[in-house]
Formats: sequence, structure tokens, C-alpha cells
Amino acid sequence: MLFNNKKASEKLLSIWWFFVLGVIGGGIVLGVFIYYSADTAVKSVEADILINNLINCVSHEGYFNDNVLNETFNFFNECNLNKRMFSIGSFYYFNVSIYDKDYLVYNKTGGDYSLEADCRVAMKIKNADKYPGCSEISYPLSYGNKTLRLVVLAGSNQIGGKVPIK
Repeated sequence: MLFNNKKASEKLLSIWWFFVLGVIGGGIVLGVFIYYSADTAVKSVEADILINNLINCVSHEGYFNDNVLNETFNFFNECNLNKRMFSIGSFYYFNVSIYDKDYLVYNKTGGDYSLEADCRVAMKIKNADKYPGCSEISYPLSYGNKTLRLVVLAGSNQIGGKVPIK
């Protein structure tokens, strides 16, 4: 009986209602701002993916793929690489070299050759944001009774956007 005709509770709840709406709206604005201001550099990740693809193409469980040395071996078809993505002036580069001790046995390159020099520079300096993302790996391979050394260098200078489809 004491609170039957009191209207102040509705006014008090409307203040809290606007406060909760403000907090939720501010959280959404802050979340969108943080999401769009984040720096997403995927150049080095793309280079790592390209290296893994090339290693899987040239080797199988640590053994050298004999077909690579054949003259009919088409690197782009066998490794599932889009040749158009590796034309001159593209954003990608790779160099696959196979050494027997210190002697070069096989070498295959593709992509924009100017990225190789940029990759060498980018791997030596710390803040290489303007340079391509590059990765290099040396990987031992068994071939008969020999151990070969596979050296793969890959670089990506793609800033972002849509990748053209075949």
C-alpha cells in the first residue's frame, strides 16, 4: 500500500536504461575502431605458405622427388601454382635450389626477380614494413645414398585485395 501511486521508479529506471545503451554503443564503437585500426601484415605468412607448398612438391617425407630433374617437369602444374601469379611484375617470387654438398644441382625461379634482392635486404633489417615478406629455409633431402640440401626462398609483396582467379 505504501508504494501504490509512486512514479519515481520509472524515472530512475529510464536513467539506467540510457546509461546501459551508452555503454553498449560505446563498446561497439570501440570494438569497430580497434578492429579496423589493426595492422594485418600477411606478406610473411604468404611466403611461408609458398615455401611449404614448394617443399611438398619437391620432396615426399624427406625423400627427393626424382621427377623434378626431368626436363618435362612443369613446376607450375606439378606444384599447383598459378603461372599468372608468378609473371614478371607480379607480387610473388620463389627460388628453389638443390645442392649436392656445395655444388648446385638444380635451380628453378619464378615470379618477379627484383623481389630476390629486396628479400635479401629485408631479412637483414628489423623494421622492413616497406619490403616484401620473405622466408628462406634449408631442408635436407635423401636421394639414394646421398643427402641433398634443398634451399627455398619465397617472397610476397602483395599489400592486400582480391587475388585474380584463373
